[in-house]
Amino acid sequence: MRNFQNKTKIINASRQLRAIARLSLILWALGMVIFLAVLVAGLLKGGNARTVYLAIGGITEMALASMVSLNFYHFFTRLNNGDLFDAKTVGHLTAAGRWWLAYWVLDFSFAVIGNVCLATKMDYTFGQLFASLVVIFVAWLLREAQELQSEQSLTV
Repeated sequence: MRNFQNKTKIINASRQLRAIARLSLILWALGMVIFLAVLVAGLLKGGNARTVYLAIGGITEMALASMVSLNFYHFFTRLNNGDLFDAKTVGHLTAAGRWWLAYWVLDFSFAVIGNVCLATKMDYTFGQLFASLVVIFVAWLLREAQELQSEQSLTV
């Protein structure tokens, strides 16, 4: 009975988190449109290098962030459907962590290049690096737990 209650809690929580992931996808798409408008306006007004650089970087970062949200959306959708910890579900979590790591690398390098070459005052943190590595680690733990469970089911 307790396992059924835990599964129900996971399904209910994943439904809410899936809604948040869906909302973030909409916001990232809106952000890409805004940055695209800034890029077009910047190019039409003469193409200030800093404005063009920030707009292109913003579009790229929004695209990577939307990939993170999309993989989290698929992850929570599979949890909501009751596919709690199968390989495809864990694969979406792994992909979300990897896209998040790629996003951090882009964000970090974008800020460093902008600060050095264009004298922008962009700051960067290592919080997203830590978060992406935690997501990748949790996905790895789940994958290892799956393998242990399959080995135990074969031996029993």
